[in-house]
Amino acid sequence: MVYEFAPYVGPPPARASILAFLRYRVLDDSRTRPTAPATRIDAGALADEPTDITVRPISARAECQACVALQHEIWGDDAAPASVLQVVAHVGGIVAGAYAADGELLGFVFGLPALMHGTIAHWSHVLGVRESARNAGVGRMLKEYQRAELARRGIARMYWTYDPLVAKNAHLNLNLLGARVVEYVRDMYGTTASPLHNGLATDRLIVVCDTGPLPSPRAQPAPRALERCPVLTAVPRPGDVRASMDDGARPHTLLLEIPADFQLLAAQASDRAERWHAATRAHFEWALLNGYTVTGLHRDPVTSRAFYVLARRPQQGAA
Repeated sequence: MVYEFAPYVGPPPARASILAFLRYRVLDDSRTRPTAPATRIDAGALADEPTDITVRPISARAECQACVALQHEIWGDDAAPASVLQVVAHVGGIVAGAYAADGELLGFVFGLPALMHGTIAHWSHVLGVRESARNAGVGRMLKEYQRAELARRGIARMYWTYDPLVAKNAHLNLNLLGARVVEYVRDMYGTTASPLHNGLATDRLIVVCDTGPLPSPRAQPAPRALERCPVLTAVPRPGDVRASMDDGARPHTLLLEIPADFQLLAAQASDRAERWHAATRAHFEWALLNGYTVTGLHRDPVTSRAFYVLARRPQQGAA
């Protein structure tokens, strides 16, 4: 699989149909106010023939209970209860589900009103997709529905977290949704029994996404230029230009490698997964402390290695 950089084009115009905007395929992966209407989407990716998916708000208890069951299916015992989901929908948060034509719940998202740096924002807390519906763009459909609804309400920014070691989620969040990394947090949710967490500390990247159009696409280095960039990695390979955190060098662009498929690695070799986890934590903390920003996720088309692309911010007072 090749992850391509593509400029984020922003949410649909106010009068445009969100249906046209949400007609895609991802190749990897309130009862107190009016809400956005249900959106019907021709996914064409859940089966060999086109499949209609409806993304719509959720507030009924039975629907919230279905979201709880889906959480148990994905994460085990760790789940937000139906009562919380109902309250979220009631107090200005967003709870929305993606439904197949036969009414099956394929995925859902919920988030809460938030105060971030003195400004009203939205914290998207959980997004889950049924295993049989993954890699079909359902997660992106839910995120874009969430973004459009927040824009309609006049809320300018949405925050959420994701596991920095999962390449397909990095591709979705950074390359497709246009989110920006703002912080690396150690063990944000504590060690859990979820099979998805593999017994490791739940380190997370916090990202922010504007609900309106971005001012301009983020420029990315040409693929050939990336081949010559220094690399931060847990497992150096022949030909790598090694980056060092100790020699004082601060190149303009760095590559930070993560496993191409961390879940597979963790299932097959837990010791190697722990090594990657520790290295990724050290590399991200050093990079963010030293003025680097994350500009996207790149996957080498030849080796299939996955890299975050980091660019160093100009220092104040620099010529």
